[in-house]
Amino acid sequence: MSSLSIPRQSLYYVNKVTEGRSVSNVQVVSPCQKQGQTYVTAFTPLTSNVQVHTSLEQLSTIRNADVLIFNNALSQIITNADLLTDFLKNATNATAIGGTVIIREDLKDCSDKRQVARLTDYFDVFRTTDSDGNNTGLDLYTVDQVEHSNYVEQNFLDFIFVFRKKVFAPTTDATITFRDFLDKTQYTNTGIDAYEWMFGVNFISPGGYDENLKIIKRFGDFKPGQTMLDIGVGIGGGARQVADEFGVHVHGIDLSSNMLAIALERLHEEKDSRVKYSITDALVYQFEDNSFDYVFSRDCIQHIPDTEKLFSRIYKALKPGGKVLITMYGKGYGEQSDKFKTYVAQRAYFLKNLKEIADIANKTGFVNVQTENMTPRFKEILLEERGHLEQNEAEFMSKFTQRERDSLISGWTDKLGYIEKDNHNWNFFLAQKPFPK
Repeated sequence: MSSLSIPRQSLYYVNKVTEGRSVSNVQVVSPCQKQGQTYVTAFTPLTSNVQVHTSLEQLSTIRNADVLIFNNALSQIITNADLLTDFLKNATNATAIGGTVIIREDLKDCSDKRQVARLTDYFDVFRTTDSDGNNTGLDLYTVDQVEHSNYVEQNFLDFIFVFRKKVFAPTTDATITFRDFLDKTQYTNTGIDAYEWMFGVNFISPGGYDENLKIIKRFGDFKPGQTMLDIGVGIGGGARQVADEFGVHVHGIDLSSNMLAIALERLHEEKDSRVKYSITDALVYQFEDNSFDYVFSRDCIQHIPDTEKLFSRIYKALKPGGKVLITMYGKGYGEQSDKFKTYVAQRAYFLKNLKEIADIANKTGFVNVQTENMTPRFKEILLEERGHLEQNEAEFMSKFTQRERDSLISGWTDKLGYIEKDNHNWNFFLAQKPFPK
């Protein structure tokens, strides 16, 4: 029996991203005719014309689709770059500007369990010129796991990719999107592995498992079954830690597909349905209002340019009485050195000091706002981790190159220098959404 919950999950995204746009032309490509028909049933509320195709060869005949859906239609081409390029060109041309493209693909049988990162990159950076000369492509909304597969089949590698067709300004940049920038600079696969070696298994934040647990406990008492949004979940250690330690259900999001591919692979091995992940932007994904007991973020929001918008979205997503806890890289109050300014620019950081964070939190409406400069602890951790590398250099060099070793030593040493000049801070923020009066 084909589950209606899968096409209804697609309908949920369509309702989220169309933003009132009329949806009259829905095209579905599904090699399984029976599964394709479930989309016809699920999309009945839109009173749309839903047409089902059973072959990708029919894609070239489609034009001006308001919604274009692919249901497990790519299995024969996902490892062929040329065929994927042809597919993306046809899919983009088949969709109206502003239309929604949904690609559901079960990747559990792929030999590469991190295939989701490669596909996300292909889809996210693809651009083509349409008949009007526009530079068009697919603007990423999210890559989510298929809920039915998670809970019913314990398959955590079944994905729904959601995009909107958009006209982009022409660019010659080496990185096309910010997600692309993250995955090609700080969070390459080798870079992630080296960070994990430094921080500890499953973590890429200062102090690893023990430090994260200490920070998490500052929320107070958890109740099993409560919900948490983890922004910048990385390779997933923190999310799985909260689920395992406290029984909390965690939705972890990150814009780096390289990092989340690792998190997803490990989740698929561990089979913990209390955890789910999305490759998405915290400023784009439309969370349900009043839906989380907690929002947590470890050393991520310095990547997000609009802190006020982020705090507003966190506020809306929290239940009344819910708490938000964030640690973040911030700027101190000393005169910034040119070297620190270059470092910040290269990382694409948007740093705030503690006062600025507190002011934004109060302006947003949070209460019981607490801030703390944790830089002295950050300095201790940096010294511990640099010492760990120096004392275990042979082990590190058996896994990585001299380049990675030198990069980590210089990076940790530079951060210690930035701390001494009060340029680089490690800041803590905890607040609560008030109950209605």
